[in-house]
Amino acid sequence: MSQKPKVYFTSKVFTPQIIGSNEKINSSIRKEISDLWKKLQEIAEVKIFEGRFPSLEEIKRDISSFNPQFLGCHLSHSITKEMLIDSEIVAISTSTAGYNHIERTEDDDIIITHTPGVLHETVADYTIALIMANLRNIVDLHNYVWNGKWTKDDKWDLDQQLSSVISHKTIGIVGMGEIGSEVLKKLYPWGLKIIYYDIRKREDLEQKFPGIEFKTSLNDIFKEADIISLHIPLNKHTQNLINKNLLKLMKNNSLLINTARGGVLNLDDMLNLLENREIQINFALDVFPEEPIDKETLERFKKIKAELPHIRMILMPHNASADADTRGRMVIIFLKDIINLIESKKIEDLEKVHVIPEHRRILNEKRWRIQEYWKKRD
Repeated sequence: MSQKPKVYFTSKVFTPQIIGSNEKINSSIRKEISDLWKKLQEIAEVKIFEGRFPSLEEIKRDISSFNPQFLGCHLSHSITKEMLIDSEIVAISTSTAGYNHIERTEDDDIIITHTPGVLHETVADYTIALIMANLRNIVDLHNYVWNGKWTKDDKWDLDQQLSSVISHKTIGIVGMGEIGSEVLKKLYPWGLKIIYYDIRKREDLEQKFPGIEFKTSLNDIFKEADIISLHIPLNKHTQNLINKNLLKLMKNNSLLINTARGGVLNLDDMLNLLENREIQINFALDVFPEEPIDKETLERFKKIKAELPHIRMILMPHNASADADTRGRMVIIFLKDIINLIESKKIEDLEKVHVIPEHRRILNEKRWRIQEYWKKRD
């Protein structure tokens, strides 16, 4: 390969001029981002989409005209298999832990990397913040003051604006991966009863945190828990996993938290049940099936709140990982992976990049597009 390999980025947010100049991010992280960009531009021809959120047609157009071997994206950039089938792309890197925004081709021969192991602390912190804000009714009480409803005729009294403390609650964690485990780690010292569901029993965690209970059925989690926190990836097995059958098992005034992916919760089921008074639950959602949330769905939430003002709801704009240094570290992992992919020469070299688990398990078992790239480089 006489020419430099080509890398296409679907957003300028990854650049030193944007994420690398954000003063909320530690200066050492910003410097590393800048240094990685210098190296990347030395070894590759780089094209960057000028905006932040390209349309599907704009991404497809750029891939077709630029013809890159490597593609960098994040959650807001949907990559369809139609974009990939006839392209020269051999690897895709996403600056996110999740990667369900990337469709696989039938051959599924394009290496995908992601950024795990960096956002579990900030998402766990955020999850606990949502739990506490909901239990203590922080949002409604703030609005009560903000909207001038706290008047001399409505002073402090023992039975007004009652909320709920976390003590003696049972929390159910659905998904005990990096983030679910971090939520467990942070909540365990509080002396709560903690039950969990995962595809396998986590004996390592049960030894480290005596007293936590594994449940073999999601039904048990939804029947027993006062607080349910979702920490599962979105895939064909988890799409709409949390549906009306599970939601109807929840206790009155229990709390559902979703900081995972919008698609794991059947939101229409939940709204229908609330509208029909079939359930009475509180909830805090950071993710939605469609993002941004569509106007019709938002109006349904508002109507429920108007008719059932005691229901505590917190709706957030997919912000759980938005810690400054965390986002900076995600970009560092992302850029390092792209550089290592470009410089790779054999399967063993892929051990140093963050290949998604489905691909890592079969790295040595199939033919990958990147192997043709290696042949052309030699």
